[in-house]
Amino acid sequence: MYISLVGLKTTDSYEQHQAIWSLFPDTPERKRDHLFRVEGNKSGQVVALLQSTTEPKNSKQADVLQTKPFKLKLTAGEYYKFKLVANPTKRLKKERNVIEIKEESEQVEWLQRKLEGANVTVTAMESTLVDSKKSFKSRFVTFEGIMHITDADKIYLAVVMGIGRKKHAGAGLLSLAKAS
Repeated sequence: MYISLVGLKTTDSYEQHQAIWSLFPDTPERKRDHLFRVEGNKSGQVVALLQSTTEPKNSKQADVLQTKPFKLKLTAGEYYKFKLVANPTKRLKKERNVIEIKEESEQVEWLQRKLEGANVTVTAMESTLVDSKKSFKSRFVTFEGIMHITDADKIYLAVVMGIGRKKHAGAGLLSLAKAS
């Protein structure tokens, strides 16, 4: 895997999605094997953290600012700091449609279900609405905290596959760092 910082030339989530895809020009007919998260603005560019199985290459829509190979080794019993921007949702049973979870306590419950294989303590949460030309505004929640891993394989899969919906729009990337 690779971990990269990229500069995007747009603030719209759909255009960001297209810009991220443009970083992988040699593989047009493949499934998505990358996740990204907008980290902020720097010198007029939107800066995003990108995790991918293929090394990204500069394009007209996005610049690779930094990139390096990344190998994640998780150990059961260890503590890790985490950060995740996600789109917490639930499916209504009768109507069968998907709705966003707005209550903080339900958002934390959603996260704990998604991170089965770890005991999770959320230390900070921030909810924002994200614009997109292609759809209505989406509620993204930034979760930060500490996790105690009980099943390293399940958490590794969550890092590689991402968590929740709207991965194409910059949600789902789980970042971990060993807690000291």
